[in-house]
Amino acid sequence: MIAILEPFTDNSQISIYKNCLRMENAFCNHNGKIWVFWNHDVDCKVLDSDDQQVTCEFSHAELPSAFTTTFVYAKCRAHLRRPLWDKLLHHAAYQGAWCTIGDFNVITTTAEKKEGVPYNINKSLEFS
Repeated sequence: MIAILEPFTDNSQISIYKNCLRMENAFCNHNGKIWVFWNHDVDCKVLDSDDQQVTCEFSHAELPSAFTTTFVYAKCRAHLRRPLWDKLLHHAAYQGAWCTIGDFNVITTTAEKKEGVPYNINKSLEFS
């Protein structure tokens, strides 16, 4: 499986990417910011999708059980990320294997900040 976050192109291009990546299946969320690709030997069930995340359950014949992955492309503003945090808390209650990966648009330490206006670390407390 492969996920592309913020592809900087419209959804009509997803088939071209699918072919270039040699994948048989593709899914994109409604705002086109998260694209997920997988091959025929992987069973993918999209469990949830909104403008900041896509959650999929993946299974494969050689794996003992399915696992869930949430692909994230979070909003830049903290108050717009709040629904994402609520959604992740909901998915965290899942009883099987679950991981989340992506761009959370938040830093966990001021050392991550390069140049520009000084960062208010209080903006990151909810995430860390």
